[in-house]
Amino acid sequence: MKAGWRAMVLLMLAGCGQSQEPARPGDIPPVTASPQAIQVAVIEVRSSQVPVSVEVTGQVTAVYQATLASRIQGTIDNLLVREGSLVRKGQTLIVLDNRDLQAELSRVTAELDNAKAHQDRMEELYRKDAVSKQELENATRALRVAEAGRKAVLAQLSYTIVKAPFDGVITEKKVERGELASPGQALLKMEDPGQLRLEATVAESDVRVVSVGSLLPVIIDALGADPLKGRVSQILPAGDPQTHTFTMKVDLPQAGGLKSGMFGRLRLEKGVSTTLLLPKSAFIEQGELASLFVVGSDQVARLRWVKIGRVFEPGVEILSGVDAGERVIADGRKGRDGALVQEMTAAALPAP
Repeated sequence: MKAGWRAMVLLMLAGCGQSQEPARPGDIPPVTASPQAIQVAVIEVRSSQVPVSVEVTGQVTAVYQATLASRIQGTIDNLLVREGSLVRKGQTLIVLDNRDLQAELSRVTAELDNAKAHQDRMEELYRKDAVSKQELENATRALRVAEAGRKAVLAQLSYTIVKAPFDGVITEKKVERGELASPGQALLKMEDPGQLRLEATVAESDVRVVSVGSLLPVIIDALGADPLKGRVSQILPAGDPQTHTFTMKVDLPQAGGLKSGMFGRLRLEKGVSTTLLLPKSAFIEQGELASLFVVGSDQVARLRWVKIGRVFEPGVEILSGVDAGERVIADGRKGRDGALVQEMTAAALPAP
């Protein structure tokens, strides 16, 4: 029995020895998988000079615009235009009821005729020495009073007809036919659509960089990204003491679709500054966030979040996140965090 147990123990020890036998010399150890390398172009972050500019916003307005009001009280007898009507200088736009004034004109005209006849008789009698010089002067003064009275009524009659002061278009109609117009009441608004300008407010620190006659590119958002060539026609001499801004008026050329009331932008160039730039392709933008892949000395790409600023023709400004001299993957879409970078191509950012 004891001999049988010894044989079993020896067999078990022999089996254990075979399973834990160390590897023999020359055996190949198992291969550990390594991350796959990527082949991309790499560029160096360098400083570049970019223009320093400030954006100014404003509104398009007409150079010639007018609010037409009534100078007398009267019922609107005829309204000859509406919004959008093209009118010519001197064209009749509104006619007020003038029947009372016509009657008054007939009365003062009759008084003038009587005064003229009386003055003629006084002159004839004065030549015959039948009246005194004082009586002739009284008749002459009465004639002048009658003439002045008729001129006053004619002036009142002229106020019953509202005419266009210049060529333009009616932009707003504030009354309707049959309404009672009061002195000073606005009736119509009109403007000349052929002469428009951008009125913008400029900070007092930026007024010195422009002058009357300067040419500035003006972007009207409603018309697209192509700028219009505007000319500074006026900078008001007095600024706003509360906001410390000045009003600048920039004349605009005629352009299809340009209308008063549109929003416009222009840039004032204030010199140059030095900043870090990278091409737009290097960034991966996610909403308001941006990231890129920085290649370290170990040639491993690492994702890094950065803060970007203005966009220029040669690239995008970097405000923080990387330093000059660091290298980044030129095409951020090809980067992979932790990947080994091979066949790096040194490429400097083109100068602006």
